Amino acid sequence: MENPFNAGSGVPPPFLAGRENHLKIFRNTLRSIDDGHIENLIMSGLRGTGKTVLMEEFNKICIDEGFLPIKRLEFSRKYCDPAEFSKALKYDIRIAIETFSKIQRAKGKIKSAISYLKPKQLGIPAYFYYEPSYDVGTSIPFEDHLKEYLSSNWQIFENSGYKGVVFLFDEFQTISNVPSHDYYVLSDFIGALNEVQKKCKYFAVLSGLPNLRLNVKKAKSYAERMFKTVEVGNLSKEDAKKAIINPLNDSSHRFEKSLTERLVHETGQYPYFIQFYCKEIINNIDKLKIKLKDYERINPIIIKQLEINFFDNRLELLSPDEITVIFAMSKINKNDIPFGMISKKTSPSIKDPSKFLQRLEEKGLIYNFKRGIYRFSVPLLREYLLRKISD
Repeated sequence: MENPFNAGSGVPPPFLAGRENHLKIFRNTLRSIDDGHIENLIMSGLRGTGKTVLMEEFNKICIDEGFLPIKRLEFSRKYCDPAEFSKALKYDIRIAIETFSKIQRAKGKIKSAISYLKPKQLGIPAYFYYEPSYDVGTSIPFEDHLKEYLSSNWQIFENSGYKGVVFLFDEFQTISNVPSHDYYVLSDFIGALNEVQKKCKYFAVLSGLPNLRLNVKKAKSYAERMFKTVEVGNLSKEDAKKAIINPLNDSSHRFEKSLTERLVHETGQYPYFIQFYCKEIINNIDKLKIKLKDYERINPIIIKQLEINFFDNRLELLSPDEITVIFAMSKINKNDIPFGMISKKTSPSIKDPSKFLQRLEEKGLIYNFKRGIYRFSVPLLREYLLRKISD
């Protein structure tokens, strides 16, 4: 009995429900670039909402529309170092050139950009792939280094037939300025992008947790005019039903209507949880027609498995003090959790919760929604933490 559901990190669902508008916005943005209008995107949302899946869809659309996608689906704090960010960017561009040039050349659609990688051998001295390394000790500002690098290579992309270059950067909320180390990668990248876009068709989609928008805003005062924000949240009730029913229609399994209704409610309409619950239901119930009472019998098994697969490993990464702080947050029955209330709820042994809040943010469990206000970044995390406290 086949199971059509598949829960995983960035794994495409069997039916992509409720994201038609996101795909439409991206296609329209690419077409506006083709017409000479540059508009970048910030795509923000909690974990488990399907941002990575959408980035993969954007990658396909880029290819269909004649744009070169430069993709990196995982950034970390390591890339706040200008040298590391530069190394990753140049590696991704080289891989994209080599990969997609071969694809397009095989299709006979455009001249291969890969031919510009070894110009002397090919007798094409007019164009070259410019790839200097960046040393943080150099006197050249990193923003100027990026401008020079992107500007110098634009003609390679243009002459190879691409309409533009699209940076698809996921988990980008980890990239922020680090004044203590004199690292300003986020400001420098936005500044360089803004400058080169005046002459070259580079375009960026930055995806990450909701604090990404705040990071970008703080990095450059004019960034709000450069980026359009698209939110990826929980599905509507109707779309959540489609995410359950449509995959079942292509299988031998059927869920009782009341079961579907219950799942829409209990999953919070989050895409990952819909996939997880439905997959576990089919795996644990040896029937083709599954009723609500069947689900109620195995519900404790599913909850326990969700904790093991999704929540426990996140909690295991925390220090005892970090656990104390996040437990205190879970006891505050608010979506927007003020810093002052966290301080009051936290154990007296934690004299300064701010450093632990920063660590929790770096580990992707919470985010700074706005100054002095925090939110959980993982759906249903509060409920899980309260269960752990009760245990």
